[in-house]
Amino acid sequence: MRTDQRGRLQTGSPTVEPVDGAMLRAIGAMTLVGIGAMHFLQIVPTLEATPLLGLAYVLFIAACVLVAARLVTRGDARTWAAAGGVCFAGLAGYAFTRVLSTPFDNQDVGNWSCMLGLAALFVEGLTLALSAYVLALGAEARQPVAVPLAGRRRPASSVADRQAG
Repeated sequence: MRTDQRGRLQTGSPTVEPVDGAMLRAIGAMTLVGIGAMHFLQIVPTLEATPLLGLAYVLFIAACVLVAARLVTRGDARTWAAAGGVCFAGLAGYAFTRVLSTPFDNQDVGNWSCMLGLAALFVEGLTLALSAYVLALGAEARQPVAVPLAGRRRPASSVADRQAG
């Protein structure tokens, strides 16, 4: 693991602070939860109008929640790839149902102005870009880092600490 003089990780691209990995994972998890929530808001009318699409929504929401939970606990490449894959599936599904009439959704062909759909597209696009960015940073940036809790004293381990104590 390469670090600069200040102890920050170097990945070949811009230097990444170790705590930034936790921040990126938190942002990814929250955007996935947001995407799931946006689809959850439409679950009842979707199940009533097009049951197959409603079932797809339920599976999509479950995937968002599962990948978000995994991002909270670990930020490995597979998890970030899954986050990108879920978001790509949402983007592709929206475009697919707007271009083709399918048994999943035969009512939205040409309807590109659904407000909640556009909001979901925006957040899915951002999360897909975040996933690509984190994967491009490399393995060092994705590693979880232990951060000391505020107010807790560390044991005196350095020479200066021993002399002061």
